[in-house]
Order: sequence, then structure tokens, then C-alpha cells
Amino acid sequence: MFYRRSSILILFVLIVQLLSACGARNSQSPVEITFYKRGYMEGGEDITSTTIAQAVQAFQAANPHIKVKVVGVDWTPEGTALLEQALAERAGINVFSVGSNDLLRLSRAGILSAVDTFLTEEDRQDFYDSGFDAARADGKVYAWPVWVTAVSVVANPDLFAERGVEMPSLENPWTWDEFVAACQNLTFTRADGTALYGFSVPAATGNVAYLPLLYMEGGRVLSPDGRRFVQNEPDGVAALQKLADLSLVHRVTPPDFGLSDQPAVLAQFKEGHLAMMMVTPSIVSELEKSNLPLAVLPPPMGSLGQVVTTGAFGMYGVVQVDDPAVLAASHEFARYITGSQVAVDVPGYQQAPGLRRSNTAYATTPNREVIARLVSFGVYEAPVATSADLRVAWETAMQDVLLGKQTAQEALNGISATYQAELDAQFP
Repeated sequence: MFYRRSSILILFVLIVQLLSACGARNSQSPVEITFYKRGYMEGGEDITSTTIAQAVQAFQAANPHIKVKVVGVDWTPEGTALLEQALAERAGINVFSVGSNDLLRLSRAGILSAVDTFLTEEDRQDFYDSGFDAARADGKVYAWPVWVTAVSVVANPDLFAERGVEMPSLENPWTWDEFVAACQNLTFTRADGTALYGFSVPAATGNVAYLPLLYMEGGRVLSPDGRRFVQNEPDGVAALQKLADLSLVHRVTPPDFGLSDQPAVLAQFKEGHLAMMMVTPSIVSELEKSNLPLAVLPPPMGSLGQVVTTGAFGMYGVVQVDDPAVLAASHEFARYITGSQVAVDVPGYQQAPGLRRSNTAYATTPNREVIARLVSFGVYEAPVATSADLRVAWETAMQDVLLGKQTAQEALNGISATYQAELDAQFP
């Protein structure tokens, strides 16, 4: 009888504990947060609007005490003004897309909530170490990275087979000399007079798909903390000059190299006049729809001795508010929309490779798998603000080198003082 009563008592205690736990979960006070999303339109049928709507629905189902209101912000000056006004007032906005050019300004203004204290140990292990480089300001991480436009080399495998050139892989990447030799072999003139070229990259002002090649010698544009312009140091100079020499010395690029924009380079590739080009994932997506022969390759290695990629970042910031429940809910939502579960919940959500090891949703084909794996080799500049005039001056200097108007050392020395002055203004 004693054992039976003890068993009944234990069972009663367990039931009480279970009911208490359920009550605790269900007693969470309702919280409403507002998500400002660029390119979103309520009821829209475009990929951004549909996937964001589905992501919010899935998040709310898993977190019934959190309601997410989405405010669409278009890509116009008026949309930017709307976003800036909401941030300045810190009213009716909790999560938003933040660009690296704004991160330092918004964090120092106290508008952004630091992410560090909201990262779980699982988060820290999941994100690539370099994933926070473009989200770190003054030593703290101020945004949740979600994707990166990891630049890769796209090749025409039919031309490789025709010329007997073996393709590289991430397991066996090309050295720079091997890359140059392949470009030389792939540059030839057919019997009918058609000229074919080994390599090109959109290099007109506004295109920076060649950035991975600027890092292959171990140099960077800025020091890791963003305080110094360092591209005019030996490693940066050597990398830029090697890129220019593809045209000036090795003659393996089309005549418009350094002048051609992305549509022009893409047209050369589609027409079969180009064996390789460096592009972002969006171009790979476009080529996949055309049924053209296509292979994605890693960029060649320089003296750094490893493959390097880079690209533009997508990040979500959380607005600092006094209400701890709202702040916690906002970070929880940001964690979800930058994580791997949302890519499972919402087919097509991942339009570019993610910055978490667990997020493999983008890698739906062998070519996309290469791009996704390249993310682990990413090098990203610190998120400092630069003026439009400085960006144009820097891009013009790069173009002058590619066109042979200046040597790499001359061009980089020519903009170093202007670049450093803008950095000094941000880091007095």
C-alpha cells in the first residue's frame, strides 16, 4: 500500500510540474514588433514579398506570443527617407535591413542594439568567423548577417573540353600561374575569324566583381579595423597589377576589358566568345535559366596560398528599445530570418548563399554548392562609411590600372590621402 501511495504521489507531482510548464509557456505576454523590409509589398507576388510573408507566418506559428507587422520600403529616395525617419524617431520600427555603409553611424547613434549578448553558443559555432566582419563596429557586432553575394568564376565547359583544359576545383584550385596558362590556352581565333578570350570581369565603374582578385596576395583595401587605407602596400599593389596584366601583358581578355559593364561581359559569355568570367550568384541564377553550358569554379590563388571570395552583405539590424520583451522578440525574429530553419520553412527563401554552416538551402545544384562552399573562404572589409565621391574615385583608379593609364602603385598612392582622410574623420 505504501509503494502504491508513493507512486500516485510521484505521478501527481509530475502532472503538476507539466501543467505548470505549459502554463509558463502560454503565459508569455503578447509582443508586437515591426519589420521594415526593402522591396516588400503586401500581397505582392514577387519573390521578396511572397517569401517574407511566408517567413513571418512560419515564425508567428512557432512563436504565437509574437506578432510581426511588416512595412514595405521601396528602393527609392522616398523609401530611404521613410526608413531614416522611423530610425531617427525610434518609433514603430524594430528590425530592418541595414547596409554596411550605415552600420557605424547607426551604432554610434545608439540606434542599433548590439547582437553579441543575444548570440547563443550554437549561433557562434554556426556562423562563419568572417561572417561578422562586415557587421562589427567599434568591437561589437551590430547586425545579424543573412547572405553574401559570394563571387565565383563561371566557365563554359564546352570550350574547356575543346581546348583540352582541365578544370580546377575547391579541392585542387589553380595557382595564379596555372590560371594564366589556362587563359592563354582558351584565348584563340577560330578558322572563320571569330576571336575567343580566356577571361573577363565586369570592371566598369560600379562593378566590383573582381574584388576577390584584389585579396589573393594577402592584401586588403582597409586594415581589419577599418582605420587605415592599406591597399597601396605591396600585397595590394601586386594583386591589382596582376589583374591588369591579364590584359596588358598576357592578352587573354577582350579588347573592352576594363570598360565593359556586367551586361556586356554576360553577352560575350552567352555568345560563346568568352571561356570564363567572374560574377555574383545572381548571374549564375540567370544563366541556369538559359540552359547554356555552365560550370562554377573557385577563383585562382595568389601568394596568399588559398582561395578567396568576397561580396556584398545582407544584414538585419535590431533597433535599441527600452522594453526588454520587445528587444528580445526582435532579436529572436532576426535570428530566425537569418538562420537555417527559415530556409527549410520557406522554399526559395535563400536567393544567395547564407553565412551559417547549417544553412545549405542555396546549394540545390552542384554549381550552387561550389558557391555556397566558397563562403567559408570569404574576406570582407570593415563596415566603414565612404562618400559617393570617394567610391567613384576608388573605382576610377582601379579602372585606370586595368586600362594601363597608371600602374597599380601610382593609382593607389594617388587616392590614399583622400581615402585616409575620410577614415580619420570617422576614427578621430
